[in-house]
Amino acid sequence: MESSQFSDGQSPFESIEQIDAHGATCDSFRVKLYGKLHFLKRLKPAFTGDIRYQEALRKEFEAGYRLEHPNLVRYISLTDDGILMEYVDGETLSQRIAAHPEYFTKQNTDKFLHQLLDAVACLHSHQVLHLDLKPDNVLLTRINSDVKLIDLGCCYTDTFADTPGRTNAYAAPEQLSGGSVDERTDIYAIGKILERLPHHDIYNKVIARCMAADSSKRYQSVEEVKKALRRKHRYGAVLAV
Repeated sequence: MESSQFSDGQSPFESIEQIDAHGATCDSFRVKLYGKLHFLKRLKPAFTGDIRYQEALRKEFEAGYRLEHPNLVRYISLTDDGILMEYVDGETLSQRIAAHPEYFTKQNTDKFLHQLLDAVACLHSHQVLHLDLKPDNVLLTRINSDVKLIDLGCCYTDTFADTPGRTNAYAAPEQLSGGSVDERTDIYAIGKILERLPHHDIYNKVIARCMAADSSKRYQSVEEVKKALRRKHRYGAVLAV
């Protein structure tokens, strides 16, 4: 794919439909290529000539392209002003909670948390911090309600250390103050996501430790969060660990 400039009659796509994704710097499109639906994230015209935003897209693509996990959205190709990705037919976690809170039975919540934590663990194992974990960046597929974690636009990697964006409501104290970030920064946001789930009170002790203001008091890895949740099921309640 050589170009995403599809307003000049040179579109490589069989169909193009703009999606209202409320992006600040990018427009979103559902496109069909070779008979298959894809998702295109493309810089808004006001930002296409700005090297900072071009580099931010390149960072997102390079971080995502090398990752292969069933619960991470797949990155396919990079253009001058956009990224072509796997299309996910589903809804955000925020939408699911609002429309179908009854979905979050014990069994379904266990599945959701297992898949979300596996996706974040995969990022961390590849030296990537997401740094914008929130319900709007977690999709649940329409078939089987599998997790797809999206949007690495704010991520940190060892080759792209600049992380210009965040969502304040889910950002850890060290993010808000401009301090150093690590795996525990994402763990803070996981606690905030747990807090949004229906019946979240059964996770209160896990949430409290994930969201400790002092990062040294949080779980030190996603695996520690998993262990805490397993202990909850073994003993019938969430235990401090």
